[in-house]
Amino acid sequence: MRYQLAIFAFLLLALGQISPAIAQSDEVALDRAQTKITTVSAMRVRKAPQVAAEEVLRLKLGTVVNAVARSTTQDTVGGKSDYWYRVELPDGKSGWLFGGLLRDYASAQRSQLLRDIIEARLKAENTEFADRQEIYNLAAMAVSEAKEANTRAEFELLQALALANWAVTVPELQIQKSPYREWLKAHASKVLLNEFAGGYNLRSEVLWDLETRYHALPIADRIAWEAAQNPRPSDCEGDEVCGFFVGSDEIKYLERHPNGTHASEALRNLSAAVTDAVVDEANSTGGDKYAIEQRTELRKLLTSLRTAAAKTSAVEKAELLNRLQKIKL
Repeated sequence: MRYQLAIFAFLLLALGQISPAIAQSDEVALDRAQTKITTVSAMRVRKAPQVAAEEVLRLKLGTVVNAVARSTTQDTVGGKSDYWYRVELPDGKSGWLFGGLLRDYASAQRSQLLRDIIEARLKAENTEFADRQEIYNLAAMAVSEAKEANTRAEFELLQALALANWAVTVPELQIQKSPYREWLKAHASKVLLNEFAGGYNLRSEVLWDLETRYHALPIADRIAWEAAQNPRPSDCEGDEVCGFFVGSDEIKYLERHPNGTHASEALRNLSAAVTDAVVDEANSTGGDKYAIEQRTELRKLLTSLRTAAAKTSAVEKAELLNRLQKIKL
């Protein structure tokens, strides 16, 4: 009798240990196929609904799939809890995708979905060259699909921002190796080497040219602000005059959008940038040829700033105009 009880207890224990795996391999057929879209690069398709299952293949960012079944229980992966979905694959087979990395897809909402996915991936940290390539490619595809002018302009902006995001992952010392060599050949006209911080930056002119083309559209304000915030290679190291030159694209923003969404922020930033050192340099005389050239350019920028600030209705202009009165322009 004791022997039989021991065997029974052993069987219960064994069943208790394997039941989660059994439950996880079960599936619930969906009443009808649900269309989903991937929200991460190189999304892993697995043979079973669990992270440890064998990887079948990887899907690109923005791939649309049909889910025909889901796991019976939810799983938690990377802090997200969701079901696994069995999806149909291009080769006629099927595999499992974690639902926390998918979004429901509807063709009527495609533009908004692509916009949301690209914006979210641009904010993601610690992504690598290949990941950022997929963001750029998805934005480029969205541009080619766009039919309405403002939508096309939005995706052209996202494509430019994706290139900027991609560029900083390119190692300068490996630029002659593949795939970086091919990347530079394809985008050389739109990027420049950042010899101070390493890597590459998007040329601000790419964004300013985009703003010029779409200046009459609502998206132009955002394009101009992104252009004004685009980093320029510099090595100012506490040089306040140098810092003023680096941040001078905000003057161009005010010139183009004097009452834009970011006018107040631009005025505050520029007011802080017009330091005593900048005022003193603008009011100084003498010096060598290079000092005179720099002072001349500085005075031109300050004159442009005064004109642009006068045109805005933002209250922050008062402090800036008071500071500019100290300069003999």
